[in-house]
Amino acid sequence: MNRRTAIKYLLSIGASLPPALAALSSTDQQFSKEEQKKGKLAKYIFNFASPYITDHYLTTPHAHHEIKQLIEQYTHNQIYVAIHDGGSFGIGSALSSSVIYGQVQGALLSISNLTPRAPAMDVINIPFWCASAERYQRLVNSSVWRQHVLTQAAHVTVLFHYVVGSRTASSTRIYGKAIKSPEDFNGVRFRVPASESLLHFYQMAGAKPTSILWGLAAKTARLNRYDALDPSFIGLYSGPDELNREIGVITEIESVHDGWVAIANNHFMQSLDRSTRLAFLDAIEEIRHKQFFLYQRSNNLCRQNFSQIGVDIYQLSAQEKDTLKFAFGHQRKEWNSIKEKLLGPKWFSIFQKLIEATYADTEKVV
Repeated sequence: MNRRTAIKYLLSIGASLPPALAALSSTDQQFSKEEQKKGKLAKYIFNFASPYITDHYLTTPHAHHEIKQLIEQYTHNQIYVAIHDGGSFGIGSALSSSVIYGQVQGALLSISNLTPRAPAMDVINIPFWCASAERYQRLVNSSVWRQHVLTQAAHVTVLFHYVVGSRTASSTRIYGKAIKSPEDFNGVRFRVPASESLLHFYQMAGAKPTSILWGLAAKTARLNRYDALDPSFIGLYSGPDELNREIGVITEIESVHDGWVAIANNHFMQSLDRSTRLAFLDAIEEIRHKQFFLYQRSNNLCRQNFSQIGVDIYQLSAQEKDTLKFAFGHQRKEWNSIKEKLLGPKWFSIFQKLIEATYADTEKVV
């Protein structure tokens, strides 16, 4: 959507609304007029698409409000931000394509949706080395990550990495069993995202991985098409079609980080004049910092809500965690071929550098 099309969209909002919604309060009408005026006066339009609902900000740290407010503030309204939520421009790989081909200028999606074109990013889905929020932040904000991983994602601009918590091993309501030991994975039908590393993990564990689109995760759970899935608390609770109602037992195995990213269209980034681009990137940096605190709030609330609706939450003991890491962790030789495929012939030294960046003895990155 180019600037002219976006402005037409803004101007047509009032005319296109159904009667019940068109009857806005005087405050809402004034807000709509102000938005139309900002859109008309802006030099650039940044349409940001997300699969999540803006109003669900307490349980989903999507930072829609921060993205709009801070980008417009930092650029002195030279960039007008329009948030398109609820999957209106697609979910997952479809949303990635919407950004690549310029239907929207930016989007929020799972990092797994970038791995087909940037396979090195799938290294975060090798289990038991960078699952925690602190380690994940150290890794994705390091120079090593930028040099050896983000350079592969040349088809889009990665604006920042969201923190949303580590992946779980969660049974469906129908299956209803806790998955807490290596033996518990055996024969379990696991729903997996588009990640070769996660596919390899569950195959190592003796599970039966099955690829199911994220938008169909709730429906297929109700139809008993799989037994377990692995998103974080936030991903499980915020999933489409009331996925949270289909969860039986959540086990905190802390295998890998359930990473999301905010991306932008390359042509849009290149079109910005220098001062606006610098202001835009300054806004993105503040958004990244604020998103971490949104994550902490959402993670706590999602946990509480799951408990209130009767979902069992199983916390592994230190010994149980060590058992899983010993059985499936990154140190096992079964991962060598995956590391080489993702990182290239110099995989050993590169992965060591990534490990060092992750475990760097530095202050918590926020």
